[in-house]
Amino acid sequence: MEKVQKFLDELFIKYTVHANVKTESTFQFSVYAKTIDACAIKVVLFSDDQGPVLAAFAAHDGLDFEALSSSTKRKLQLDSGHRYKKQFQGFSIRHLPPFGRLFHIPMIADAALLGHQKYLIDVGLGDNFIEIDKKGFYALFQGAKKKTFTKSIHDHSSIIERQQDSEPHASDKSTVGVLLNEKTVHTQFHSGTRLPAMPDVAKRLITLKTSEDFELEELVNLIESDPVVSAKIIAYSSSPFFSYQGKLDTVQEAIYHVLGVDLSLNIALALALGQQFEGPMNGPLGAKSIWRHSVYCAALTQALVSKIPGCDIKPGSAYLYGLIHNIGFLALGHVFPKKFATFNKSVALKKDLSLEVLEKNILGVTHAMVGSILVDAWGLPANFKAVIKNHHKLAYSGESEEMVHILVIANALLKKIGVGDASSDEIPPTLMQKYELKEKDLENIMEDIMQWHDNLDALALQLVA
Repeated sequence: MEKVQKFLDELFIKYTVHANVKTESTFQFSVYAKTIDACAIKVVLFSDDQGPVLAAFAAHDGLDFEALSSSTKRKLQLDSGHRYKKQFQGFSIRHLPPFGRLFHIPMIADAALLGHQKYLIDVGLGDNFIEIDKKGFYALFQGAKKKTFTKSIHDHSSIIERQQDSEPHASDKSTVGVLLNEKTVHTQFHSGTRLPAMPDVAKRLITLKTSEDFELEELVNLIESDPVVSAKIIAYSSSPFFSYQGKLDTVQEAIYHVLGVDLSLNIALALALGQQFEGPMNGPLGAKSIWRHSVYCAALTQALVSKIPGCDIKPGSAYLYGLIHNIGFLALGHVFPKKFATFNKSVALKKDLSLEVLEKNILGVTHAMVGSILVDAWGLPANFKAVIKNHHKLAYSGESEEMVHILVIANALLKKIGVGDASSDEIPPTLMQKYELKEKDLENIMEDIMQWHDNLDALALQLVA
């Protein structure tokens, strides 16, 4: 903060610090700014062969990539910021302030920023924000080019709320060129007009899962009540991964001889939830890739809970969370197919950028947030929401904390072999110490996983089929 204050003082800009303000998304940042009648400024780093540029716009608006290229007459692409680490030292690339002169990078400002009386700036230091007035804004943006490269999200949100069931995926049509936000997704999911209803078999499986005592016959009958889930359970348990030599013809045989009650229940629940969605099959975030990652993660989380001293998470439950923690991607592909198709393609092309950067700048929301809104709309237990919402947060504390941390560890390990969407393959020493894990233990687990990679891939295909 000292660096920020010194920079603003040198420009004679008066400012007010807003400390300890908790916001988890651009949308929440913008909402907080409204409470003080200010305009929240969002900054994104772009570059082309002419060099880098910082694009600043109102956080409540959506960035229009085509308009940006057209107005600047440049072929600007999102930049990961790796080449400018020295210039950005002390600042987060995901929360850059509009300090072009401090970073020695030119700025462009969206015309919609002009005319406000107060502005709020995220200086990338956690939960601290800087408020400046109109005079300070013009001093900060002196020399910056003024262009028009955003679209208002608010108008589209009102359109979404008025949509009728007769127009499939109308929500997607209204948001193809703008960023989504938490309110838009919440409205879509809780209205029930685009989101598939939670299947009855899933509801009954959850009831069974929370029951302390139930008969094997109850589980068998419940799984058999859904032909698709039933067929996949049999195919899944017949995989070479489980090393069963005989022929499995019934759900009861699959449960009794191979999977066991706990694992069968959790796999069936994941299948019942996941099969509801239509979306792309291919690409880095198509169904094939998502289920492949999920299967690897499920196997890994199950192995990890057995290695952690005193861990009270059942292996079957760990397996379930590994399978469904990225369900937000499936929901996005179903409810917003055109926008998700663009995002899926961008992830394939922009491999130098983290998934989180692409999510926030192309979708406007993260899959973790969308997944948490989904399970809330479906009325799943609170622990589902906690795990799915926070599964990438290294420092998370709260409900289902242990499961969240196990997923963080599992995803970091998978990143080492090029599987999944973790931003880093580094496992924080604090988690290693907290759960009494040793490097050798993790190496042994990963060796076991890799020995079975062909069979894990086959399992993933069974889930997609």
